[in-house]
Amino acid sequence: MTAAAPAAGSARLVARRRGRGRGRGERAEERIRRALAFGFLPAGVVFGALAEQEAANQASHFPAWWMLVAFALGVGPSILLGIAALVAPVAALTRIAGVAVWCVLVVQASVPLVVLPWPEANGQAWFLQVGGLGLIAAALAFRPKAAVLTQVLGAAEVTVTRAATDHSDAFVQGLQDGLYLLLFTLTFVALGIGAIGAARVADEEEAEAIASAATAAADAAREREQARVNALVHDRVLATLLAAARPVPGSSDLQRADAARALAGLRALLHDESPREDTTGRELIWQVQAVTTELAPEAGFGHDLDGDPDVPGEVAEALLQATEEALRNSLRHAGTANRTVHVAVEPTGIRIDVLDDGVGFERATVPAERLGIAESIEGRLRSLPGGAADVVTEPGVGTRVLLRWASP
Repeated sequence: MTAAAPAAGSARLVARRRGRGRGRGERAEERIRRALAFGFLPAGVVFGALAEQEAANQASHFPAWWMLVAFALGVGPSILLGIAALVAPVAALTRIAGVAVWCVLVVQASVPLVVLPWPEANGQAWFLQVGGLGLIAAALAFRPKAAVLTQVLGAAEVTVTRAATDHSDAFVQGLQDGLYLLLFTLTFVALGIGAIGAARVADEEEAEAIASAATAAADAAREREQARVNALVHDRVLATLLAAARPVPGSSDLQRADAARALAGLRALLHDESPREDTTGRELIWQVQAVTTELAPEAGFGHDLDGDPDVPGEVAEALLQATEEALRNSLRHAGTANRTVHVAVEPTGIRIDVLDDGVGFERATVPAERLGIAESIEGRLRSLPGGAADVVTEPGVGTRVLLRWASP
């Protein structure tokens, strides 16, 4: 009836905490991908500035149109990726990173096809010095195995291109350049893959924690609801039926009043109504006194008021119903006895004592299926945050029921 609400509330609370990192509700993996993508903005600017002078020195060896296209495709997607990290969805970052990788691979493969006569020992083509930036974007664009294979392909292209454009120790120089690029890009790709993988694991653990919290909240709600139903069934139904089956001479008015409370409690249970509005410690004293007067008019009543704390409605309801059950038990089982109810209200909480000097009983002899003490009194108070109940009794001495609630 009400078990789903705490579970949903717990899940929403965890979800709100999870989304505080950016205020957009992104997962850890998404935030890591966005941070890695943003790093390409300054890197693209720096790499582009360093490559500009080298490109100018080699301008006579490449067609002008190719120079413009190569520079735009080699540096542009990386800068665009960094800018998109600030505004675009994470899915768009993955696509832009993929474009950056393929642009580098295509331009590197085209170098031997467009190069004009190349002087001996002229060194490495300028684009091979900036292509590594685009290759690193594979960590964002592809799965780990595909990202690593992309680095190997890029390094192989560098080896072939250097061998085709440099006449001095072409193969050795190409192999050195390819290995250098491979080790350089693999280092950053490995860091990116590791960071994304760790964030993914954190997301999975957080999802499990959310599911566990929701399950625990639902279980706790079911337990509280079951305790509430058990207590109410015992207090209202069984007490009313017992009173009707064994009427006490001269007490018909009390029985009718208790029956009326029973019907009101059952209606609230069936319609899931809020049992009671919040109250204060002073008002709770008069409510306890009213219950005492209705159930046991001959009982003594006293109170101490040292402060007036706010009392949540469910706390007030539980204290009053547990007091009623303690008085019923005393009237039903204590025999001829003197009864006293005392309420102590303090800034830190509330304490209610229900005492009688009747016959008492042995707790060990109470059958497990009897719900009066276990559920209607002790269980009901234990279900409250800060609630507790103690039942102290001994044959021939009497019974004391102590109800406590500590204010947060």
